[in-house]
Amino acid sequence: MYMKKRVIKGKDKVSSSALSSAINDLSLEIKSLSKEKSNLKNILNEVLSNIDVDHGKEKELQEKIAKLIEKEASLNQKKKDLQTKIEKVSDKMNKITKIKSEMSDV
Repeated sequence: MYMKKRVIKGKDKVSSSALSSAINDLSLEIKSLSKEKSNLKNILNEVLSNIDVDHGKEKELQEKIAKLIEKEASLNQKKKDLQTKIEKVSDKMNKITKIKSEMSDV
């Protein structure tokens, strides 16, 4: 953008000065907005990084939960098996007690 130089006279000097001042103000505002944009990008990158870390932790915790669920299922099966064994032993003890009682009656 090349502009031809004009000779500035009277009223044009004030107009030119006002335009120059406005352009300087706009340049400062652009610089300020650029810094703010840069800061916001840095904050966004930090947030994205934190999200990635949190996703990793979430995945890790989900895997731990899955392992605990498997372990719980295994323990519940063992509990069930032991209860079945206890019932069988209890039945045998009752039979033995009954036989012993019958033998003592004889």
